[in-house]
Amino acid sequence: MGEKKRKKRAQGVAESGGGTGPSPSEIPESVTEVVTHSGASAEPTKEPELPPLSSAPLPLMELEASWLGGFLELCFADRRLIALCRELKIHPPGYRLEALPPEQVARMLADEYLAAEDVRAPLETAIRETLHQPMFEGRTVAKEQLGALLDDVLDAMVTGDPMQHLARIAWAALLEKELAGHAALSAIDEGLLALEGPVRPGKEKETREEKLARLEMEQAGSAAEELVKRAERAERERDSLQKQLSAQRNEMVSREESLAETRVELNRLRQAHGPLQAQLAKLTAAGDGRALADLRRAEAELRGAAERSARLEEAKRQAEDRALLLEKQLAGAAMAVPPAAHPVAEDLPTEEDAQTFLLPVFTREFYDSIERWSRRMQRAAFDKIHRLAGDWRHGSLRALALEGLPGYYRIRVATDVRLIYRREGNQLEILSLIDREDLDRYIRQARTR
Repeated sequence: MGEKKRKKRAQGVAESGGGTGPSPSEIPESVTEVVTHSGASAEPTKEPELPPLSSAPLPLMELEASWLGGFLELCFADRRLIALCRELKIHPPGYRLEALPPEQVARMLADEYLAAEDVRAPLETAIRETLHQPMFEGRTVAKEQLGALLDDVLDAMVTGDPMQHLARIAWAALLEKELAGHAALSAIDEGLLALEGPVRPGKEKETREEKLARLEMEQAGSAAEELVKRAERAERERDSLQKQLSAQRNEMVSREESLAETRVELNRLRQAHGPLQAQLAKLTAAGDGRALADLRRAEAELRGAAERSARLEEAKRQAEDRALLLEKQLAGAAMAVPPAAHPVAEDLPTEEDAQTFLLPVFTREFYDSIERWSRRMQRAAFDKIHRLAGDWRHGSLRALALEGLPGYYRIRVATDVRLIYRREGNQLEILSLIDREDLDRYIRQARTR
């Protein structure tokens, strides 16, 4: 080991407070200048300079959620994981962050990283500030450099946080995926085994079978909660579709009555058209211009009545098509409700959660606007509406007010898709699902309403 390496290791032993390290007689003279012996005076040891932050990419999207959660658990201490959740406004529904075990907090951060783009940049910044750089960044290992590489490994064993060293190794392995193989997963797995090793006093170590049973119970509970949520959402959608269908049928009846009245008026005008033509022939021979004007006015009214009748026929056809579509959606919503999904008393929301709930009201304009989008985009819009109704101040929604339209807001559903809604009291009026390029035109039209 070189002179510089010996000084660094000796300085790490001195700062750690002794232990089972070498005796003073075994330390070289060059190291005694750094280590302060008992009763001797020496200058204070300078803290080692931290390496600069690396600009190497962080390919964390290649990891599954469970492995990414383990990587975050190696990077950060328990309190830092909770602090990151609070900074990113991530809160588990119905639980306190301090009551959750560290692996669940790390897994929650991993799920948000993979699902939400706005979480990735701040979380990657926190990882870089903690790890600084991957292990052996920018170094090529040749045969003559194996000795220096071994010195770096030994230094990593006695200085710093060993869990963070494993995280740096995993980072380096992700950058060399073709050469390192599964080294990243192996480093994360070793770190998690090391974290599970110590047992707190007064608590027996959990067996593998008990741990698997606990995980299965947690997964079953999560699946049951998701099933209940899906059932409630399907019930609400079905009720809304029933109301829309009833309103559409009432509108169809009103238009049919208007169409019948127009047909009666059209028949009356047609019956009066024949005598008027005969009278026109007589009066034309006599040169009566007033009668000619009356006849032309009657013909214009006849043409207007015919045009109104055609428009009403088209409106009736569109109403019938929309009613048929609503009936199909209602039937699909009824089939989507699980037969045994009935929430128990323990699954009801708390009073605090109920205070932030807004009742969504779906307008006819909204249902007209979603017909142009795919089923995938429709599902994403309803998921956003569900989260918006549960907590309109949720950080992942990033709601923005529309300029010049008080009470109007927009949220991002996809890269080029925006959802327009209006918040009034404890109601949430869902207005339209539009393309981002049509936002300015929508605002102009809304001002003229």
